[in-house]
Amino acid sequence: MVRTISTPSLFVALLASAWILTACNAGNINELPESGSSFALLQEKVLTPNCATSGCHDTRNAVGGLDLSPQVAYKNLVGVEPSNQNAKADKLLRVKVGDPYKSFLYNKLDSANLHKSDGYGSAMPLGSRAVTAGQLDFVKFWISAGAPKNGTVADAKLLEDTRPQNEILSLPQPAQGVQMRLAPFPIAPQNEREIYSARQNTQDLIMTKFELVQRDRSHHFILYGYDPARAGRNVPPINTIRDLYLPNGQLIPERFTEMSSRTFLIASQLKAETIEFPAGMAMRIPANWLLDFNSHYTNGTRDTIRGEVIFNIHTTTPDRVKTYIKPLQLGFYNFLLQPKRETVVETTFLVGGSGSGNTDRFSSRDTVVNIVGLTSHTHRLAKRFVTTIVGGARNGEVVYTATNWLNPPLLNFTTPIVLRRGEGLKSTVTYYNDTDETVTFGFRSSDEMNFIFGYYY
Repeated sequence: MVRTISTPSLFVALLASAWILTACNAGNINELPESGSSFALLQEKVLTPNCATSGCHDTRNAVGGLDLSPQVAYKNLVGVEPSNQNAKADKLLRVKVGDPYKSFLYNKLDSANLHKSDGYGSAMPLGSRAVTAGQLDFVKFWISAGAPKNGTVADAKLLEDTRPQNEILSLPQPAQGVQMRLAPFPIAPQNEREIYSARQNTQDLIMTKFELVQRDRSHHFILYGYDPARAGRNVPPINTIRDLYLPNGQLIPERFTEMSSRTFLIASQLKAETIEFPAGMAMRIPANWLLDFNSHYTNGTRDTIRGEVIFNIHTTTPDRVKTYIKPLQLGFYNFLLQPKRETVVETTFLVGGSGSGNTDRFSSRDTVVNIVGLTSHTHRLAKRFVTTIVGGARNGEVVYTATNWLNPPLLNFTTPIVLRRGEGLKSTVTYYNDTDETVTFGFRSSDEMNFIFGYYY
């Protein structure tokens, strides 16, 4: 079910309310953020020591017309046009709510990907050591979560991460298991690239943990599997880079044929992530399967950047496994997001294969499922993703919420969510399309998606 909320009149009311609040609070416009909030930590750990220093973006100098002193930094950043003409021409804001890659602040701090050809000036902080990879991630996740002045939306531990931004990708070999790598590949300027590369799996992999590192500006990495016995002629070639798009931007039809036979295994949107299954549980990937690496990078710069992925599959032996789990993919594709509108999309997925989900469903053979993990996947326009239980004694119970499209949580359930035939899950996704174009489901970062991912037995 798709429920669309038309909001022009609502925005008029909100604007009026905002004007009244502004008038009433004119004397409080320079108020500091709440202590301990994500923005307060960003100010304390990044902006004040690196930017709001003497001769730079302090009150006295305000280089580029930007004062980042604690009392005024927030109002001078969020939703404000930069003074740099190239950034303005590229439709960047100093901080564009929900979109770090269209935020001038993030680009200026992203020293590994800021190029002279961008015309954005020098990387910041000028003449000093770049902010760390963890600090840059903190900025990215704060922006993608809506760039709030108050509230906690990013992990404070990132601010203590001392890894440099431009480190060489490396990952220690697993004590038991395999390490795999998607070698560096180019992404053209002002473009995005999504590729696939299949490898033959030569041994039974009983996976208990998945570790990944990849370069920044990755939109996602997904590991798919192909069972040759079921895929038939749709099995892709081995050790060949397969693009999703032609150079002119046209989708390559063969990719859709291949998609019809693949099985989702595991995925990540983060620069570094570890996914570990509950004790006694594992996922089996048979020896004769193909493993298909799917990597998607976006490049908003004016120079070529590189994509690269390294991941570990930690394994165990069959005698140590109590329960084999399976991947869960529930998606909805037939939605339409009108420009300058909020749209709420509700979709149900019922055990046994029914529901309003149009393609991805629970298996028709399932009578009882036990869900041990849930996460979500959308793109930038999604502001809130809520998953609730449908039917049974827990009908209507919220079991998952995400408000950060770039860093959705993966929830593990010590006590599985038990669903019987006719019961299921409902996703309620709130989108706000701030563009001037109608947006539908699609593979590009400018399109949208609507997925529940997880693990069950």
